[in-house]
Amino acid sequence: MKKQLKIGFVPSSWESWDGNQYTGRGHLAEEMRDRCLAAMEKVGVAEIIVPGKELTQGGLVASVEDGAKAAELFLKENIDALVIGNMNFGMEVAVGEVLSYMRKDLPILHFCTKSGPISDQGNRSTDNWCGQFMTVSAIKRRGFTYTHILTCNPEEERFTEEYANFVRAMYTLKCFKQAKIGQLGVRPLLFESQYFSEENFQRRFGQMLRTMDLATVFDRLDHIPEDDPEVQETLKDLTSGVVCEMNQEKLPLLARYEVALKHIYKELGADCMAVCCWEMLQTRYGIAGCSTFARLKDQGYLTACEVDVLGALSMLAASAAGLEQTPPIFIDWTDLHPTEENCWLAWHCGNAAPSQCACGCQQKLRLNERLSVWSDNCDGSIEFNLAEGPVTCLRLVEYDGEYTMFIGTGEIVDIDPYIRGTYGWVKVKDIEAWEQKMIDAGVVHHGVLIRDPKAADALELFCKYAGIRVVRAE
Repeated sequence: MKKQLKIGFVPSSWESWDGNQYTGRGHLAEEMRDRCLAAMEKVGVAEIIVPGKELTQGGLVASVEDGAKAAELFLKENIDALVIGNMNFGMEVAVGEVLSYMRKDLPILHFCTKSGPISDQGNRSTDNWCGQFMTVSAIKRRGFTYTHILTCNPEEERFTEEYANFVRAMYTLKCFKQAKIGQLGVRPLLFESQYFSEENFQRRFGQMLRTMDLATVFDRLDHIPEDDPEVQETLKDLTSGVVCEMNQEKLPLLARYEVALKHIYKELGADCMAVCCWEMLQTRYGIAGCSTFARLKDQGYLTACEVDVLGALSMLAASAAGLEQTPPIFIDWTDLHPTEENCWLAWHCGNAAPSQCACGCQQKLRLNERLSVWSDNCDGSIEFNLAEGPVTCLRLVEYDGEYTMFIGTGEIVDIDPYIRGTYGWVKVKDIEAWEQKMIDAGVVHHGVLIRDPKAADALELFCKYAGIRVVRAE
């Protein structure tokens, strides 16, 4: 993973509610702290920052003094989010003390563990369920945005799943904020839907646009020799495992273009990039950028076609929500299936990462007829159908300074007809509901697909903390 995520953990406790007074068992809160910590560490991804047992008694936060010590630790470690859990009844003033030091946009996850046993004499041990309302009140009173896991113990599936979803959302938020977006060239004249406000996303999310004109891009390409070792290695990899049905004399040029874009990506310090892919690339070089963008995605270079900056950001969000385990796919919401109900075509010219190819499907390097209107025999598309399985689909849009994220879930199915390019037929529950929600949200013709069904919930939670409106469909 590209970024380190740090999550602070506040194991809230009320010492007199630790079970010893009524049940004869002490240290229930400390035991629960250790169980919670073990469950969170098992999920992984994030580094857990928690008061040690040498910092506070039992490593718990049970007093105002403990809260101040925990806050100092969290500030020193520069945590990205905070998890607050009631280990027993909890201590609202201790939680409040922690929060008094924290920035107001710090995301919070709250949970409550189940109470200890009731004694044979009828004495309750901890009253956790009651105490959680006090600690949540402390959070809400101070104006923090929070999510709550319904009462459970850390070994339960509910805890693991919801904590894991929170971690995914926090990683997405960390990657999204202050992202650097590369823009190479200007948007196509005919694509007004690629409008965006650079000032707005810089103000809202601290993001920066890093631009380069195509003349500079092409100059970089022209100065990369064919015998460059990186080019030769790229050329070897480009032709491995694919059927080449294009003019092979253009393969070295495709390899040089890929190397040039990787160098530019690193030079700009970009987290994602939107590239002008037609028509100057065709008129000058007679190649398509599709297969290059496809291969770059598999190498972690998130590249959107047609200078779609918000499309590139949508890919960044998808990749982060998937914990960078699978590359996102840049698509058109293309068309409805001619016969199959509730099925639509996710397609683009040939830019999907080769790792997403269906099992048994032969990848082909081919001519791109659509881009050949500007150049005879415009070579450089990769073609295959996408692997079956559940997917998350998404698109970030902006209107009047406000952001909306459309999120949809479905499943790629293996059905005819065959389509040129990279594509998948996506089956959903209600395509008419999809269409209406997309229209109402103003979703543009480009979208993003990722073969990770868990990304959908993470994206929705990310949007809550990012202040992005969500429109969701199934």
